[in-house]
Amino acid sequence: MLVILLCVQVCLWAHASTLVQAAASRGDQAACVENGSLTSGIAEARLALADTAHQVVEDTSVQASLMPGDEVQMRVTGVAESIIPGVHLAVSAVRVGSRQEFRGGN
Repeated sequence: MLVILLCVQVCLWAHASTLVQAAASRGDQAACVENGSLTSGIAEARLALADTAHQVVEDTSVQASLMPGDEVQMRVTGVAESIIPGVHLAVSAVRVGSRQEFRGGN
């Protein structure tokens, strides 16, 4: 029985990890588009978590930062839902993308 619970826990962790990665990707895309901002990226990542991961990922955190070279780093973290008492498996994802801008030719 314990083996079955461990297998289910690992599957929940893997699913939570996938959802966190998707949220980081959506946030990065929203922040990198032309006229996008770190705030819009954070909002999009939080929306993705609320839409898909609210029952699987707990204690979520979304952070965005502007890196050298006009790149955006989006970091999403959380804890996968636990069915085994005392087991708390962290999930996280980091996405880095280049901000897009129009540069007119002369």
